[in-house]
Amino acid sequence: MTKKIDFKSKWFELVEIVVSWDIIPDVTLMELMEFSPTSWKIWKSKFNEKSKIHIEKYNDGSGERMIEIKYIKKEKKWTWKEKCHKQINKKHTNYPDYFLNFS
Repeated sequence: MTKKIDFKSKWFELVEIVVSWDIIPDVTLMELMEFSPTSWKIWKSKFNEKSKIHIEKYNDGSGERMIEIKYIKKEKKWTWKEKCHKQINKKHTNYPDYFLNFS
């Protein structure tokens, strides 16, 4: 019997790992998240899909910031970058409008 894995908790785990590494090889991320190569192939496509349409709110202890997780296919690496407020597009977040109205 296989155990059910919660996508949301695995996504937050991916965010934590990628931010702590800055740039991480795909295979290393797979190992740290304890996926088999077969299951990683499926999950990676879903994580990559989410990363293309979602900006993440992240708090590293020094404050809250908006970050974007990116998969660099040619290099087979995951990375992240901070998004300034002017770069955030409503369709890429699930946050209320008032959160996105920056002056």
